[in-house]
Amino acid sequence: MAMDPIAVGFLVASIVAYMIIAYRAKAETAEEFYVAARRVSPVRNGMATAADWMSGASFISMAGAVAALGYDASVFLIGWSLSYVLLAMTIAPFLRSYGKYTIPDFFEDRYYSKTARLFAVIMLYVVSLTYLTAQLLGVGIVLSRAFGLPATVMTLVAPLIVLLYSSFGGMKSITWTQVAQYIVLITAYWIPIILLTQLWNPIPHIAYGQHVEKVDEIVYNLKEHAWTEPFWRPYASGTGQLNWLMSTIALMLGTMGLPHVLMRFYTVPSVRDARKSVAWALFFISLLYLTAPVYAALAGEKEYALQTIFANHVKAEAANFAGRPIDEVQRYFSENLPKWAEQEVVRTQAGEVKVGGDWVRKWMDAGLIKVVVTDANNNGVFDPDKDSISLSIHKDIAVLGLPDMYGLGAVIASIILVGGISAALSTADGLILAMTTGATRDIYKTFINPRATDKEELRVARLSMIAIAFISGMLAYAMAANPRIGAYIAKTVAWAFVFAASTLTPAMLLGLHWKRTTKEGAIAGMIAGLAVALPYVVLVSLGYMSPISIAGQKIGTIAWGVIGFLVNLIVTVVVSLVTTPPPRQVQELVERIRVPAAAEAAAAKAEARAAGGE
Repeated sequence: MAMDPIAVGFLVASIVAYMIIAYRAKAETAEEFYVAARRVSPVRNGMATAADWMSGASFISMAGAVAALGYDASVFLIGWSLSYVLLAMTIAPFLRSYGKYTIPDFFEDRYYSKTARLFAVIMLYVVSLTYLTAQLLGVGIVLSRAFGLPATVMTLVAPLIVLLYSSFGGMKSITWTQVAQYIVLITAYWIPIILLTQLWNPIPHIAYGQHVEKVDEIVYNLKEHAWTEPFWRPYASGTGQLNWLMSTIALMLGTMGLPHVLMRFYTVPSVRDARKSVAWALFFISLLYLTAPVYAALAGEKEYALQTIFANHVKAEAANFAGRPIDEVQRYFSENLPKWAEQEVVRTQAGEVKVGGDWVRKWMDAGLIKVVVTDANNNGVFDPDKDSISLSIHKDIAVLGLPDMYGLGAVIASIILVGGISAALSTADGLILAMTTGATRDIYKTFINPRATDKEELRVARLSMIAIAFISGMLAYAMAANPRIGAYIAKTVAWAFVFAASTLTPAMLLGLHWKRTTKEGAIAGMIAGLAVALPYVVLVSLGYMSPISIAGQKIGTIAWGVIGFLVNLIVTVVVSLVTTPPPRQVQELVERIRVPAAAEAAAAKAEARAAGGE
């Protein structure tokens, strides 16, 4: 695939614009770097939180997951949306009452222990590195479409782009760039579907029923299950209704422990503003989440029609290749697929579907549409009785590829690419800031150089950004290059939620709402939760372990977050009950922050105490 100069121009222009915004909002003090001087309004913070939250998973991958999983993908829509209701009720206002800079700050203060802070930093890195890796996968996919290079290669370029403007100014500059990125990404998300669902329909959500009917029929003919039928597809190695329910709960719980999201509630002036920020964030998020199914139906129509055409040719021609080299079989079907897609149509009761060949060729060149031929005998020779020929369509092209699928032109395609990279970069910013803060304020200034000046602290922060970007880039490349993982952005992000639910969420909830929680309980719970969650996700994803079944249903890697959460919760409660209670002043603070008026006073005192300790 050749480089697309229009797409490259749009991407470069957007990145330069974000760099200018970041530079003009450059942080000059530590307070501006960590919490934007606590001067961010609820609306602006809600918009920035939405951009921080709506990562590449939401913009690039959500619709693809719905297209691939149908009803079962509602686990993402429901879990990630309802989580903000829980966040507003149980975490955000109370966390703001503490008046700290970082989540590890809260852990040290609430659990009266630097050791608790250190373990919080470790858990923060596990969660945030997983999340950041997914964002770099998203950036790599966008760049591959624009530059005509494989997505695996472009994941190595992605960290450099993030570094170009993340290093300018911490939370202050990131807040302003995220506001700009939200405006860009939501505009880019809506433009194509307004064009495609009737003529300039401003509410596309009520005009795509015919597309759903087509996809339903095509999927049923392919798999003997309707697209809208629930609980029949395996996803994240799990199956069934119980797995769906547990996955939804795991995503909700994981949100409540995401460090880069929780940090945003330190930036508002008051506890009341923290609640308002969550409400605004949910509104801004819903503008995209309610639109993802429209993309899924439009893209699914083309993708499943392509699968149908391919399956028909395999059925008719596979036997002709008996005894031929595997490479020859793969080459034949790969070279002819775009031609078949251009010439043939798929007919349904709701109308015919013409696939088109240009977009197929483009995404095959990017390595995201592939013909896969198995070699059961491991001899390089095709055996039609044992070997299979299948078509792999990467879930993450549903949104980015939609303008190509429907011939909307290079400009609309470029706008979508800018929206995709804006979504991924906005979240990458917040994640890098959270990890940078962990490296500087929570490790360097706490354990290595407590008397570090603001200038020294900012220098260490920018150096740590480089190290974090390099490590996450290597992880993104490894995941993109390893087909055994089967990484798509939404699933990779969901693993970060699993780790958050299993480690940080119970300690946050109990720390804010149960005054008897001890430092020993919190630390033991985090260790136990991680020990349960991390091996399961890694081993099941790599195929070294089969999913555990409960009530005859396989529990996937996302659903396992509920198990990790429960183990953490039980261990924390038990250990807390058998160890010395927290100091009286800690217990009194936990009581005070749950009373609105007292919470404001507690926040003011906490900020004064923190300022005095600087």
